[in-house]
Amino acid sequence: MDDILAPLFNLFPAMWERRWWGLAVAWGVAVLGALGVLHYKERYLASATVYVDTQTTLRPLLEGLAVQPDVGQQAAMLARTLLSRKNVEAVIDRNHLLAPGSSDFKRELLIQRLTQTIGLKINGRDNIYAVSYVGTDPQQTLGVVRTLLNLFVQSGLTGNRQDSTQALQFIDSQIALYRSKLADADAKLASFRAQHPQVASQGAAGLAASQQQLQSQQMLVQGQLAAAVSARAALQAQLANVPATSPRSVAGPAAEPGSSDLDVRIAAQRRRLDDLLQRYTDAYPDVVTARAELARLQAQRQREAESGVGATAPSAQPVQANNPVYQQLKVSLAQSDANVAALQSQLADLRSQMQSLSRQQSASGGLDEQYAQLLRERSLLDDNYQKLVQRREAATLSRNQDLSRRGEEFRVVDPPRLAPQALFPRRTFLIALVLVLAVGLGALASYAMVIVFPTYRTARQLRETTQRAVLGTVSWVLTPETVVRERWQLGWFMVSSAVLVLIFVAWTLASMLHWIH
Repeated sequence: MDDILAPLFNLFPAMWERRWWGLAVAWGVAVLGALGVLHYKERYLASATVYVDTQTTLRPLLEGLAVQPDVGQQAAMLARTLLSRKNVEAVIDRNHLLAPGSSDFKRELLIQRLTQTIGLKINGRDNIYAVSYVGTDPQQTLGVVRTLLNLFVQSGLTGNRQDSTQALQFIDSQIALYRSKLADADAKLASFRAQHPQVASQGAAGLAASQQQLQSQQMLVQGQLAAAVSARAALQAQLANVPATSPRSVAGPAAEPGSSDLDVRIAAQRRRLDDLLQRYTDAYPDVVTARAELARLQAQRQREAESGVGATAPSAQPVQANNPVYQQLKVSLAQSDANVAALQSQLADLRSQMQSLSRQQSASGGLDEQYAQLLRERSLLDDNYQKLVQRREAATLSRNQDLSRRGEEFRVVDPPRLAPQALFPRRTFLIALVLVLAVGLGALASYAMVIVFPTYRTARQLRETTQRAVLGTVSWVLTPETVVRERWQLGWFMVSSAVLVLIFVAWTLASMLHWIH
């Protein structure tokens, strides 16, 4: 055990002899460390948290009526652009981070430092955005976070309102433009209709449909005419084989006079006219033709009556009587003639209408295509105009929705606040650390002096160190003056050491109690 503790017993007295070197080093380290601590500025953390509400009760109510912006995506974009140069310069100016008249170089350095030290955490899943900043001035640090939070919220509100306003202005300008284009298209259509009324009223499709309808009617009338001509030929053949009179034995008064052929035809035409009037109006072509034919026959009979050609006198003793079959065939033949004449007139009228339509189609040429193009352009402009009007209503509802919320989607969960304690390392810790380092380095300096300049206090220590024989020793007897001097030196050493320790202990307590800053 003595062998183990012997080196220590030899070391401590040697270090004690070199104590002034250690005290000098301790004071030097303490002074330098104190200067460093005095220039050291504690760092403070300020932070704020914002929650962006992407869901609102108005969203399902306005579904399909108003444009629903993606608030979460907008907030994420605002957060990523929050540290833009413009915003950082605003933070510097509002919090007076630069002294008036500072150079542009210092401003650039400060901008870079702020961009690197400002912390921004984005939790896109929960729509939570946190802003933090570490600075040496508590008030400026808190001001930086408060300014960033205001810029984030105001940028979101202002951006939504500006987007809504710009969208409304753009839609209004487009509505005015399309309104002007619609007025021009209506003017072109009106001018075309005034210059080409037949094309505007019917068009190419109408003319083709009318022509097809007339062709169908013409084919039908031709078939009816062919059937009527065949029926008339059959009646004529039957009439040729039937005698006009039949023998009759008479012994009494005179026979009744027979009706003339013209009267039979007039009666047949009247029956046909009555039949047509029951099915058609007076303006129908067959009715007009039948009425004209009846008037012609009546006029012919009037002329014969005036000239006495068709008058017949009863025979005193007739021997022949009119054949009723012959008379019936005559009536049917007259009806067939009238029907053939009416069909021929109707067919001629249809052919005339066909020719008129053909002339219209030839005259129109490319006008129908021009008219269709004008209609298509006007329809397209009207569709776009109606869509723009609907979009304007949706944009107005969206802007009113944004105004009604008044920033409720940005909720400050954690307002800007400063941490109650400075960040590590605090000044109190540094003061204590300087004291410990000063004492430790002072002791280390004494030990180093012992190692560099060794001394031997006993003959045994000298013999063990040099491995040589010691022939003898000389004793040193302290005089009273030496004893007094040693006591004064010890007192000064103890006072100097105590002053060093007390200064740093008092400084540490004052820093902990915030008596000094």
